[in-house]
Amino acid sequence: MSPFIIAPVVALAIGIFPMPYGYYMLSRTIVFICAIYYAYQSNENSKSGYIWLFGSIALLYNPLIPIHLGEKSLWLIVNLITALIFLLQLKKPQN
Repeated sequence: MSPFIIAPVVALAIGIFPMPYGYYMLSRTIVFICAIYYAYQSNENSKSGYIWLFGSIALLYNPLIPIHLGEKSLWLIVNLITALIFLLQLKKPQN
């Protein structure tokens, strides 16, 4: 099992609880790096749909120019969807 699947899922799960702002910046960085990794892997395997999917996730979670969605409840939904996307990578055969 790849740490590039587990790390973002765990970071997003912990983010459900009230945490200091620094934690959310750390979790953004973790998700960003893992999304870049999967976008790169998708490019190597010529899977353009996944390149766009993980590229979009990387853009949304980038720590350098944060995107603010407003309410924490909206971020909770986005984090849940993102965690599910990473978990679905467990079922996908790795090349």
